[in-house]
Amino acid sequence: MRKLVNRLLLLLVMMVSFQGVDAQKGATQGIYIDPQAKKLLDKATAAFDSKSGLAIDFSLVMENLREGGKRQTILGNILLRGERFKLSVAGVDTYFDGKTESVYVAKNNEVTITNPSTEDLKDINPLFLMKSYQSGYKMRYSGAVSSNGKDLEMVDLYPEDLSNDYSIITIVIDKATLALQSVKMQGKAGVNTMLNIDKVTKKNLADAEFVFNPSSVKGIEVIDLR
Repeated sequence: MRKLVNRLLLLLVMMVSFQGVDAQKGATQGIYIDPQAKKLLDKATAAFDSKSGLAIDFSLVMENLREGGKRQTILGNILLRGERFKLSVAGVDTYFDGKTESVYVAKNNEVTITNPSTEDLKDINPLFLMKSYQSGYKMRYSGAVSSNGKDLEMVDLYPEDLSNDYSIITIVIDKATLALQSVKMQGKAGVNTMLNIDKVTKKNLADAEFVFNPSSVKGIEVIDLR
């Protein structure tokens, strides 16, 4: 579950840096990037800045079409500043300060501490994951819709690697404010996952926000794998 959540959150963070995708370069590599889609994402990126810090509340909805559309909703929060983050979801707090990762599981009263390698970070850090999504995807503007009084615009990403377990990633943006509304991953196995952005707050986040202090929790078990 944590890996799935991170892979969705990377798409949120991707809005910070998506202008790094070069349409001409993509075309040269044989990957189609719709200029209208790229223009929209560029504008949204300019309105979405995590350099000083962001606090984001989200809801993760998992829909199982094989079970009649059964849905499960999980609420969460992430703090972002540059490559640092603190992710809180499903009773697990994950801290990353740029070097050290601490995963605190409250119900077990334990924390696991590691210094992840660059390869490990691809599975735990939305920013590192984001880089992998800047290539290998077709990009298409898929139109505008109205929902709950808002005018929305959508961009679809299609993985070039057909072995991926999802076929389409849809990014939905508020046309008026350029705020990210949702990201949906359409799974090939009949399980769709949507990340809904409930609230985004710009905050000045100190380094301490991204560091877990084991001594602050009485009786905690520390699993130090560094």
